[in-house]
Amino acid sequence: MRTLAGTLAALILTLPPAYAAGDFPLASCKGWNGTVTERDGIDTAHATMRGIVTKADLQEYCERDPGGETKQYGGKLTKAQCVEGYLRTETRAVLSADANCRAGTVSYRAGGGKTMRLRFPLGPDGDTSCASGNPPMIEQFKMLCPAAAKRLKVE
Repeated sequence: MRTLAGTLAALILTLPPAYAAGDFPLASCKGWNGTVTERDGIDTAHATMRGIVTKADLQEYCERDPGGETKQYGGKLTKAQCVEGYLRTETRAVLSADANCRAGTVSYRAGGGKTMRLRFPLGPDGDTSCASGNPPMIEQFKMLCPAAAKRLKVE
């Protein structure tokens, strides 16, 4: 019997190469990234990106272990236990980012969570700290709107 994570990984491998496009930056500097399954409308007023969290994403997180959950970093879990624990909940989340490249906006949502929004340029007082959640959204905007990011000097 195939696990949900195995089924999702198999699905990603069967997607046309134009759709599978690497890491999906998530709104947390300490968390894991997802995997992009689809990007559409790049550099338009309706740019979209969809993704999922895979076992490989969670393995990378548990290897890095920024929260000190694994035995290697002072926690109680093995790396395998760390991955399995997150697999139960995180692989069901559908990730989405939408951007209006002309207006310089990006919106991000993971599963049924709160939608986060950001407008560019950020300005001199723009918060780019990890606590703000903005660094991954900046990366999402650059992936969806590369020409606008360059024009707006999004770094």
